[in-house]
Order: sequence, then structure tokens, then C-alpha cells
Amino acid sequence: MARTPHDSFHGVVLPDALEADRSKGDQIREILETMVRGLPPGTLLPSERSIADRYGVARMTVRQKVNELVSLGAIRRSSGAGTFVGEPKLRQGTTMGSFSEEMRARGMTPGARILSARTRQAGDALAGRLGLASGDRVIEIRRLRTADGTPMAVEHTHLPAARFPDLPRLLGDDLSLYDTLRAHWNVEVERATHRVSAVALDAEVAALLGAEPALPSFLVDRLAWDRFGAVVEWGRSTYRGDFYDVVFEVGPPS
Repeated sequence: MARTPHDSFHGVVLPDALEADRSKGDQIREILETMVRGLPPGTLLPSERSIADRYGVARMTVRQKVNELVSLGAIRRSSGAGTFVGEPKLRQGTTMGSFSEEMRARGMTPGARILSARTRQAGDALAGRLGLASGDRVIEIRRLRTADGTPMAVEHTHLPAARFPDLPRLLGDDLSLYDTLRAHWNVEVERATHRVSAVALDAEVAALLGAEPALPSFLVDRLAWDRFGAVVEWGRSTYRGDFYDVVFEVGPPS
């Protein structure tokens, strides 16, 4: 297809028209993805109206495709300012490492703000997860996790109180849970399982993360054991869907 000097945006070459035999929505999404891939984070994108006018499509079609990319974190909206190329997404893997270890491995500074920390009795379900008897005491900790100061996740975890009696006092803001367990109890996490579910952020968690309510996100259910097979923690963390991808590494069956 012939192109003219006007068929580019900040140096990113765009088609001068849509193909008649293909879905208009699919082509608009491809055009948006081309701009996102070719431009640095934070670049202001053309308005929905200008894209709709240029390609002769309904503005609602453009908005729908922009919304799809906003939900994936490829594009971000700023009220009254427009739409921008999003920041690169982090990958939430299935390794046993803690949030702090994963952020440090990416060259980022992990942070944490304790939202609540208390000791309570475990019901049957929680006791079963932790390998305890119903009614045993557990430590329940809820924290806001950050990377380079940006809210990334809300973490809600539980540990056996008899094993880690002073943990609520020792675990301050911006301290790693696993580093604290290692330093004070010589406990190392040897193995962990993750169960990942898709969720929509409720209003409370969205406010903590500085995100829009109902943003598609990830709920990670985590169970971790030490080298002796004893459960160290069970918890659930909610990760922003616009900042994270969940990545699984698979191979042939053994």
C-alpha cells in the first residue's frame, strides 16, 4: 500500500487507510499496538476522535480498542490529559521467590507498608492450609507492596503464631518478610505453589493501588514450605493487571 509522509506518527509508520475485507476493529487495535511498540512510555497518543476521523470508523470502535489496551496496561489514561503509552509490564512468575527478591532481581527497590497485623484464632480451613489444629493462633498480615515507590500489589498472608511469635513487632514497613524469617528464625522457603485467578479490583483495593475499580487483575494464592516440609505461610495477593503479566514456563511431561 502506498504511503505518504503524513502516514506516520512520531516516526511510526501507519497505514493510510483500512483494508476493506478485514474487521475494522481488529485493524484499529493493530494500529494502536504499532504505536505502543514504536513509541517510548509516556508518549501522548492521538485522540480517539482523530483516529476515528482518519480511518472513517465510529468513535466507539476506537474507544473499545483503547479500553482493551488500557486493561492490559499497554495504554494508560489520564483524566483530562489524554491517553499515553504505558510503562513496560512486570512479569509475575511461578518461582518461590518473594516479592522483594523478584523486584531486586529486576533492578527495582521493593517497598512495603503494613496495613494491618494481628494475631487471631484459625478456623478449620485456614488451620488446614497451615498444617495447624482448628483454633490455633495465626498471624495475619496485610501489606501494600511497591516497586520504586509505585503501588503494585496488596498482600494478605498468614503464618503460624507459635513458630513466629514476635513477627508483628519485628516486621516493619519496607522490610522483607522472608528476610525477617531468615534473620530471626533461620527459616528458608524451599518450595511454593501459586494458584492464579483473574479478578476485578474492588473499590478498596483499587484505592490502595491507585487504580480504577473493576480493573482486570490477578489474585495469586500462595502456599510456601520450608526444607523440612512444614508450611511457612499461606496467603493471597492481588496484583494490578495493568502492571503485570503472569508467565508460566512449561516443558514436555517427564
